[in-house]
Amino acid sequence: MKKGTWLLCILSAMLLALSATAPAADKHHHKKLAIDKVKDGLSLIVLGSGGPVAASEGRASAGYLILVDREPRILMDMGGGTFKSLAQSGAQIPDLAHFLITHLHLDHMGDMSAIVKTLFFHNRRAGTFRAAPLRFYGPEMNGIPFPPAPPLADGAGVAQYPHTSEYVDGHFDIRTGVDRYLNAFALGIEAGVLKTVTTDLPSNFRSPAITTVFEDPDGLTVSSIAVNHGPVPGVAYRVEYGGKSIVFSGDTSSRTDNMIDIADNADLLIYDTAIMADQPPPDSIFHKLHTTPERIGEVAVAANPATLLLSHITPVTDPRIDEVKHIIRAAGYTGRLKVARDLQVFNLHGHDD
Repeated sequence: MKKGTWLLCILSAMLLALSATAPAADKHHHKKLAIDKVKDGLSLIVLGSGGPVAASEGRASAGYLILVDREPRILMDMGGGTFKSLAQSGAQIPDLAHFLITHLHLDHMGDMSAIVKTLFFHNRRAGTFRAAPLRFYGPEMNGIPFPPAPPLADGAGVAQYPHTSEYVDGHFDIRTGVDRYLNAFALGIEAGVLKTVTTDLPSNFRSPAITTVFEDPDGLTVSSIAVNHGPVPGVAYRVEYGGKSIVFSGDTSSRTDNMIDIADNADLLIYDTAIMADQPPPDSIFHKLHTTPERIGEVAVAANPATLLLSHITPVTDPRIDEVKHIIRAAGYTGRLKVARDLQVFNLHGHDD
């Protein structure tokens, strides 16, 4: 590339960044934002409480922002619409360090690149230069190939899902990533260097082993366990800080007791609530992928979380959510039972909304 062309690219990037140098509009808001409701200790903002179907209820797909002492520390899934929810929350994420990925379906990953890009704009706005890497964690591939018969014969022998590291590199690697321009863009707006470090986590759901994902010096700890999501490699996460814990099932059929193990006595258990026992039809693929309310109730009784949060709400469960709650109560669960909504805040050391 000629020097003049390179300078033009840099200038264009800096012009695009002008909006990030202006005072933040949300400083002058009149309505209380989600970020204003966050307290000290371990907190969570629901960025997306929906599933993969665009529905009139307007829920974003799966995503949760976890904060420690009011500072965003973890983003757990980044489904479609979570970018907008992040904006509406009022949260700024220049120092966000950890990205937890339950599995590689688009309704959990669709806004990944957009959120990474805005992270650098938030650095620009804060007047900081991001040098620390973005740390991604997610399931390793399980090697299950595409069916060899038509119309998928061209994929015979090809694994349906890659390692999470391959997925992340496929976006951001400076040589081959589809969004590789962000490496130059981050520098062009003087906001930082795009570095990623990805850890592939065990995804064999037949194993009950719990993996320590990371431990930060201040006591923030994350662990994972493999869960059954049909042919899809998937993991659930447990986040702990200050004696409090948040567990997220991701998407799972809950056919093993792994969710019971990782959710044991959690303060907040967020659960995949996508299907009913009779809808979609029990012989459909959806029953290999998701958990019925009856099974959610069984897991909740055994794990005994203080609060069970029903999320990943779909057009199947949304109109029947009272029935879902009744089934869970009938199973014997006596803790707090809540239905997630976008921009909802949970303060595990204080009052939530």
